[in-house]
Order: sequence, then C-alpha cells, then structure tokens
Amino acid sequence: MYKVLFILVCIIVQDVYASYCYPDFCQNTTNFIPESQEQCLLQPVKRGEDCKEMRFENLGHVPPSGKALAQVSLTAYVKDLEDINEKATAFNFSITNINFDRLITRYQNLGDEETSSCHRVKFYGNVTTYPLKEFHLSCPFSNNSFENNPYRLEYLISGDNYEYSRKLVFIVPNHRFIDQTVKDVAFYTPFIYIDVSDASILTLYIQPLPQRFNVSKYRVWMMNNDTNSTKEVTLENYNINQTIHHNFSVDNGVLYFKVAALHPICHKYGCINSTSPFISIKQPSHRLLIMIISFIWIPPVILYVIYHTYKLYKKKEILKRAERKPKCLLVYSPSHMAHVNVMIDLARYLRYCNINAMIDTLDIAESTNKDPVLWCNESFHSADAIIIATSPQTDEIAPVIYRNIDNQALRLLKENYPRRNKRYYALQFPYCKANDIPKEARQFKRFTMPEELDKLVKTVHEVEYIRFFGVSDKDFVDSIKLAKLQIVKTERNFQAVEENDLLLPDLQLKTRNSEILQLKEVDMKNTDSSMNSTVLKNFNTNIEELNLLGDATDGNVQTFCFNSTNRDSEFRIDTFNL
Repeated sequence: MYKVLFILVCIIVQDVYASYCYPDFCQNTTNFIPESQEQCLLQPVKRGEDCKEMRFENLGHVPPSGKALAQVSLTAYVKDLEDINEKATAFNFSITNINFDRLITRYQNLGDEETSSCHRVKFYGNVTTYPLKEFHLSCPFSNNSFENNPYRLEYLISGDNYEYSRKLVFIVPNHRFIDQTVKDVAFYTPFIYIDVSDASILTLYIQPLPQRFNVSKYRVWMMNNDTNSTKEVTLENYNINQTIHHNFSVDNGVLYFKVAALHPICHKYGCINSTSPFISIKQPSHRLLIMIISFIWIPPVILYVIYHTYKLYKKKEILKRAERKPKCLLVYSPSHMAHVNVMIDLARYLRYCNINAMIDTLDIAESTNKDPVLWCNESFHSADAIIIATSPQTDEIAPVIYRNIDNQALRLLKENYPRRNKRYYALQFPYCKANDIPKEARQFKRFTMPEELDKLVKTVHEVEYIRFFGVSDKDFVDSIKLAKLQIVKTERNFQAVEENDLLLPDLQLKTRNSEILQLKEVDMKNTDSSMNSTVLKNFNTNIEELNLLGDATDGNVQTFCFNSTNRDSEFRIDTFNL
C-alpha cells in the first residue's frame, strides 16, 4: 500500500523529548503478553482488511454512569522528514484522565477506505499509580501527498466492563500554511476538526494560531446545503494554549464548517478560512405505516422509491466531489503588470473557495527545486483543470521573473489534449479582445470575468450548488477595474506602405484633373469644327493642372502646342514639341 502512517508513541511524565518514541515501561510488541514489570504494551501500525473492516459505530459513544469521558485533543504540526528531504503535516493525539485499560485508534481516508492504519495500546496494573498524566500518539504522514484530503480518526476506549468509541473528522492541512516559517497571518490556516459521534450535536474544535499573530477571536459558519441555512458565531479564545470548542445543535442535511481568524489586517470576514469535510446528518425517522388499499397506490409508491433512491445517489455523488479539493493550473501571458495582479487575485480567491489554484508567481518560489519548467510540468500533470486566460496584447513587458511559462503550458496542452484526462476552460477579461485568447484554447468553454466567477467555481468543483461564506471577490473585481484603466490597447498596423504611394496624387485630385482635361479637349473640338479641315488643330495640355507630383502651385499657365494633320485615327509621337 502506497500510503503509510508512521505511528510514534510518546509518554509524557514531566518533560517531552523528541528522541523518545515510547517510555521504558511501554514495550513494543506484536502480541499482548505482559512480562514482569511491564506496564504498557503497544503494537506496530497495522493495515489491511482487519483494520479496514473494524467497526466502532454500535459500541456506544459515552462511558457508563460514574466514569468520566476521556479528554482528547488533536493538534497539527509540521514534521521535517529528513530521509526524503521534505516536510509534511503530522498530528499529536493526546488523552488525559486515563482510567481505562485499552486504546485502539484508526486513521482512515474518507474517500478511500483502503487507506486505513490502526494502532493498539494496552495498559497493565492500576493506572492511578502511574506517574502518567498525559498519553500522546504522534503520527506523521510518510510524505505530503496526503495533505488537503479528508480523513477521520476513530478511537475505542475499553475498561473492565465497558467500552465506547468516538469519531473525529478533518481535512489534513497543507504544511506550508501551518509552518513556523509563515510570517503573515493572512496566509496562516487554522486547523479544525469536528466530533461527529453524536448525530444531534456536533462539536467543533479549533487549534489556536501561534501566539506571535496575536489572534484571540475566530468567526465560524455552519452551513446546511439542503436547507441553504447558515449559522454564524464568533468564538473568543481566553487561553492561547487551550483548544477552542463549541457545540452546535444540528438537523438533517449535509453540513460543513468554515473558520477564519479575525485580525485587523484582514477583511471583515476574517483571514484565510479553513473548511471541514461534508458531514451528512440523518436523524432517526419515525415509523411510517403505509396501507395499500388497492393497486392504484402501487405506481406512486414505486415512483417515490425510485425518486428517493435517485436523490440519495445524487447526494452521495455530490459529497464525493465536494470532499475532494480540485487542482487547477492558471495559464496566462505576463504582458502587463496589471494583468499579472489580476491573475494573482484570482488565484487567491479560488484558494479561498477550496480550490488548489496553482500559479507561477506564487508557487514556483515555494516549490522544492525552484525550477520554473519542472514546476510547470508537475503542476500541469497533477491538475484536474487547466484554465487559459485571455491576455492583452501590449508593447509593455511585465517586470516578472518567470516568463514563457505560458508557452510551456500550451506545448503540454497540445501533447496532452488528445488523452481527454483533464478539463479545459478559458477566461475572458473586459480589457482583452475576444481573439486575445491563444488559438489552442479558442474552442474551450469560456467564462466572462468577473460576471461568471461563481459559475467558474461551481464548474471546477463539478457541483450545481455550492456556497462559501467569509469569501469576498472585492480584491479581484477591483484589480480588474484598475487593469481596465492602466492597460492601453494598441492597434498594430501590419499593412506595408510603398514609398511611391506618397508621390501619387489623391484619387479625388486625379479625378478632378482628368475632368478639366476632358473639358478642354471638348472645347477645342467645338472650335475646330467651324474651320477648314486642312487647318492645323492645336491641343493645349496644362502639365501643372495634372498635379503629377502632388503639389498645388499658383502662377502663369505654360502651354505646350503640337500640330497634326487631319488624321482622326493616327497618333504620332514625333509631332510633340518635346
């Protein structure tokens, strides 16, 4: 199995040392056979069918009367995987009030139950005599490919004559947004998880932001996709070292949560928000008695069953699509700095909408190799959707580091398009012409920005309806307005101009001179008709009136004369007085 969880068990007495995997009195073994002086036994991580098929649902979710509920906390942190030279998200699962004998945990991908990892721990003796105040399971993933995926953590607690289980759901955060290297609070993503053990009450837990950000309030939205209702609350953290939690009473429907930290440098809806997985709640229904009086009721009942089955199927498909965070690559030409800013604001907005929007300006510097070509290749092949944006044709060149990324992406598009394994879309901006789109993308489905921004988000998510609270497109719309003012459309004239064209007279002037010449010839002919046919005829041509050089001059008219015999059909060059 390509997905592996390394489970490290740490027992905290007074101090915690990173080099300790488990204490001396807790032995790592494959069989629960206690030896002398052994107080704790643990099994290595197990996977496969036994772990996948383990059921917790029918065991109850609370301890019996007189037993305290174990206090559980789940926190996320960044683990430096030195063996593969990269970082990944890890979790600390801690339990206090340890008054039980056995613990079983299972991490499982919500979209792929084959990815399951189980761990067993057993305690011996009277745990109240231990110098043990807190029990930790530290679980880093083997690499960062698990990030941005929905997971659930189920744990079973067993005592002498009782056992109960609980279930937590969450999305594995991207390590880049929870790392200690993040200096801007606007980009730090709070980690959240929800206890879904009770179908009538959901408990939201928020891991506080580091103390250096000075954040004490968080805005929470609980949204019901079935009823289109939203419940908004503001939670305040009075102890920076304790996890924030809040109980929500829920009804039937598909629910999910949004959480944003409130800080003065962010907008009124808060900073970048965290999203929970979709949670389907179905309360126990009352018994429905159907009395069939005659065969007339049979067709409506069958139609109702078919409709209800189809509705459940569609809801299941929507949940599968919504739980997965789609990836899209933004392709554009950096022909103007205002256009580059528009694309950056678009990428940030899509990320707020639970879309992993990849763009060169923001992501190449954060990549492992910092190579633009390698980043473009990897991003293209990992993307679910490719978005080609119209870019204005200007004489300016934006002062950006990465250039020709669009050409590389278009080359990959030509090679990959026949495979039909990706979705392709085009964006039309108001400061661009319709033919500014690359010819490779002119047949793609086109979205007009910013009017069809919501439609683009729904299309990328492949759902008919989705809402994101706490997300504002104001920055994106303002950047488009600014780009319309800054970008000057230059019309390029590609027609070649001959040098002799400047020497030729205007067509209207040619016509006027030709008419003057014809009138003079007609007047001359009328004069000659009254004379003898043997008399020489004079033809006057005013060279200046022809304006062959395009000059208009005033002065005396010079007349050039030539004689000709009365030969109507003869033209002789030697008769000209040249």
